Parts: sequence; C-alpha cells; structure tokens
Amino acid sequence: MIPAQLFLGAGTIINALCIVVGAAVGTLFGEHLPSRVRDAVTPVLGLVVVTIGGLSIPSLLDASVPRAVGQAGVVIVLLALVIGTMLGAWWRLEQRIEQLGEWARSTFNRGRPAGTTLTSRSVEGFVTATLVFCIGPMGILGSLQDGLGQGNDQLIVKAILDGFTALALSASFGFAVAGGAAVVLVYQGLLTVLGWWLGGLLPPAELNVLDATGGIILMALGLRLAGIARLAVAEMVPALVLAPVGVVIVGLVT
Repeated sequence: MIPAQLFLGAGTIINALCIVVGAAVGTLFGEHLPSRVRDAVTPVLGLVVVTIGGLSIPSLLDASVPRAVGQAGVVIVLLALVIGTMLGAWWRLEQRIEQLGEWARSTFNRGRPAGTTLTSRSVEGFVTATLVFCIGPMGILGSLQDGLGQGNDQLIVKAILDGFTALALSASFGFAVAGGAAVVLVYQGLLTVLGWWLGGLLPPAELNVLDATGGIILMALGLRLAGIARLAVAEMVPALVLAPVGVVIVGLVT
C-alpha cells in the first residue's frame, strides 16, 4: 500500500531516485544488447506514451467542465494548444532546451580525456528524457497534491513509471538520461512549494482541462519518440498554462 504522506517533497525525491536507478540499470543492460534491439526500444516506448496520454483526454467529460464552460471544453483545449504552440515557437523553447543539453554536455566534457565525453546522442537522450519526465499532468498535479499535504500517491506512481521509462530510454541513449532527474527535482520541487504556498490552486474544471491538454502533449511526444512525426513538443508547453486560464475567461463571460 502506498503511504498517504511521507514529508513535503518526498514524492519528487523518490521520483528522481527511480530515474537514476532505472537509467543505471538500463545503461548496464543496454551495453549487452545488439544495436537493432536497442533501437527498437524507443519507438515502442513512444507508442506506450501515446496510450498514456490518450487516457487523460476523457477528463474533458468530467461533469465539472460543462458546469464551468458549457460545451466549450474542447475549444478551450484546441485554442490553448494552438496559441501555446505559437508562443512556444516565438520563444524558441525547443531550441532553448536543446541549448541546455549542449551546455550540460560541454560543461561535462570540459577537461575530460577523449573517450569519456558525452556525444550528441547523449544530448538527444537528455532532451528526450527531460520532456518525458516533465511534460504531463501527473507531475504537475502530483506535485501540487504533495504541496497541499494530500499525499504522495501520484508522484510515487509516476516514479515507478519514470523508472521503467528511464531504463528503456537509457538502453538506447545511455546514462545521460539520468540528467532528467535533476530537472525533475527542480521542476517538481518548485511546483510542490507553489502548492504549499497557494493552498487550493485550481478548481476541478481547470484541473480536468489541464489534464486533457497535458494528455494531448504526451501523445505528441509519443508520436515523436515512435518516429511517426517530428513534432516540436517543447513549444506546446505554454498550453498547460493557457488551458486553465481559458476556463476562467469563458466562465467569466458566460
């Protein structure tokens, strides 16, 4: 049975540890696999991510959404994704995340002997892992739940999923996948503090629209991992802010 509450931030710490352990196991195991086997892992993982994202879309059917915005839930999510992606492209979020990965690689490689440096493949692994671990409603809602003192359940479940995801990704990309754990510590840690500070942050309608929007972004990420479509997923992230804001605006004018 999952403990209801350990301590503030426990879920995020467990999440990061599971990522590191999964990446370590996947790196060690992946070295003994033929390249064709390692290359087959990521597309399959992408299909799993598509499935997980799709499971969040029915949140729009929750009774709280039509009570707040009538039948405009789908339109709010659509506009949030379109406008959010436009903003993300304008701010070049995808490029900035890749630059972060390159900075991490150059910092790590500085002064290291040949043969022990990170490659561009490692940078891709870091970027992919960061998106997989950080984009999605479970991390946002779980961190807020933790901060509100309502338990670590969601983040512990996410930690288990991320551990297996890190294992699969590191079999293809190497131990650089573990770098996503540091981003998770900062990102989810800040959300946990935000939840603790603000108390009840979002009403049910806003949470459900956020859930559905995050699910669609996860599906886009899964399609990218599976090699079906080269989508700039990071540029969709602003939609996670715009979707709840859209519910508030529609609720005020209707």
